[in-house]
Amino acid sequence: MKDEKVYLESDLINLSKARNFISGKAKEAGADESDITKVEISCDEWCANIIEHGMGSGEDRGFTVECRKEDEKFIVIYEHEGDRFNPIEQDEVDIDDHFSQSKERGLGIYIMKEMMDEIHFDYIGNRINRLTLVKYLGSS
Repeated sequence: MKDEKVYLESDLINLSKARNFISGKAKEAGADESDITKVEISCDEWCANIIEHGMGSGEDRGFTVECRKEDEKFIVIYEHEGDRFNPIEQDEVDIDDHFSQSKERGLGIYIMKEMMDEIHFDYIGNRINRLTLVKYLGSS
């Protein structure tokens, strides 16, 4: 699989473009259908978070998505400019409490942590948020 990167404008309409790019690269990397689904769900969540909370919609704003394969790992790297937001530092969600309070939102990062094998965050040069999602191929 060839490493590849795309730039997408910060608009929810681009969720499907990101999903198609990422799932195509995951398939090319040899991921099975179960892993592809987990990657798609996690990436949809993060793309939506970037657009809705990190950047807002706007023609002059966007983010990059890069896909790589290293050994038996499929890696998705998101980068966008903005205020530092590290999803790994967020409080763990108590699922029972979440549903007993009938909350409709707030499970995205929990879902990402459940679906992916590794999640890493870096804040580069006081302006670039980089989130790296890793799925071990063949681990399903």
